[in-house]
Amino acid sequence: MNSPILGRLVHRLAAEHPQAQLSTYASWSVDELAQLVAGGRLDYALSGVCGDAMPSTEFGLSWREVAVDPVLVLLPQTHPMAHRDEVRLGDLRREQWVAAPGDGCFGDCFAAACARAGFTPRKLYETDVRGCVDLVEAGEAVALCQATFRPVDGLVTRRLAGVPLRWRLLLGWHPDSPAARFADVVLETAVAAYTDALAPHPGYLAWLLHNPAFGVRQPSDV
Repeated sequence: MNSPILGRLVHRLAAEHPQAQLSTYASWSVDELAQLVAGGRLDYALSGVCGDAMPSTEFGLSWREVAVDPVLVLLPQTHPMAHRDEVRLGDLRREQWVAAPGDGCFGDCFAAACARAGFTPRKLYETDVRGCVDLVEAGEAVALCQATFRPVDGLVTRRLAGVPLRWRLLLGWHPDSPAARFADVVLETAVAAYTDALAPHPGYLAWLLHNPAFGVRQPSDV
């Protein structure tokens, strides 16, 4: 999910439930996490998905939405468009892109958004999150990122005009597992952790006030 919510979620859970033993497991594959939850090796899966996509139903998990954000573009501070509040995706047609790996449909969503903007994206580098930041810092590429991306000296995040891409954060669990009894509590804590992650982004918080379809919405099954 590449989101600062994880540290805040673990911190809140540890503080509110000091008797609990907490551990985490990371994977680029949502299906792997879902399979581990279905098999009882994990209690919950926290995952990001693009647009209205959903994780596979194969493993029988219940999924609830934590929040939905517009996808932003990450630029070096020296980039010619860094002074803008928002950037049109079509204005980035000549850029090279970098992204972290994953098994979801985000690559297809990005390609489709670029096609709607009238271009095919140039070469796409693939590396971990730190590598993405390094390539953007070096001026070799630009990247897509979440609205809660932690500020980095020398880099700026800018909204994409018209919000061509959305990112939803989901919490999943198996309805027949012992963890299901505590799912509402964990979901509320995840929402609180997401809200904590907004604090370093006052500009985005102001934007959310005028765009109620984003951020934390009324709880619902997805």
